[in-house]
Amino acid sequence: MWASLKSAFAPVEKRQAVRRETTTGSVRIDSRAYPLVNWSATGVLIGGHGDHLVKGQRFKMQVDVKDGTEAISFGCEALVVRKQGDKVAAQFVMIDKAVKARIHKHFGRRAAV
Repeated sequence: MWASLKSAFAPVEKRQAVRRETTTGSVRIDSRAYPLVNWSATGVLIGGHGDHLVKGQRFKMQVDVKDGTEAISFGCEALVVRKQGDKVAAQFVMIDKAVKARIHKHFGRRAAV
């Protein structure tokens, strides 16, 4: 009974895309490198970040990730959507169409043009 009640009131997953954990990735912001905790077709979770980015702020970043056998590197503009401790979640907002298509292909999704 308690299990069914717990699942009925559990928070609903709101992510737009499936996240993928990575051990070999980094994000460069203002010439400083931060570890990439996970990433998806729509954004990244950055670890070890200080307090100079705030929720709602747009910023430029360089993402370098090796996911399996594929290495992907791209620059883009992103929006801070969440901060928790030393982690920052950012959504891609301005990204080259060809790069976006490659990322969506990597995650098995079709990119909206």
